[in-house]
Amino acid sequence: MTEDEFRTELAARGYGEPRSFVFPPDADGEFHSHDFSAMVMVTEGEFRLELEDETRVFEPGEWCELAAGTLHLEQAGPSGATILAGTK
Repeated sequence: MTEDEFRTELAARGYGEPRSFVFPPDADGEFHSHDFSAMVMVTEGEFRLELEDETRVFEPGEWCELAAGTLHLEQAGPSGATILAGTK
């Protein structure tokens, strides 16, 4: 998916304007949840999303959607990661 296609999909699904987030190499967070839903697309590097029962790995052009309240952990690969994220 291109960035333009991602922005179109965000709008179609009712998400706000996306913001860019940069994760340093091998970034590792803690399990948490949000009170909002998020749709995320990787623009650079490798982004890992660890859920309670699986870890999903995303590369540039790949995206995912995470429902509000979902327990997760965000990580980056050895070269870091840059993502675009829209919320609702």
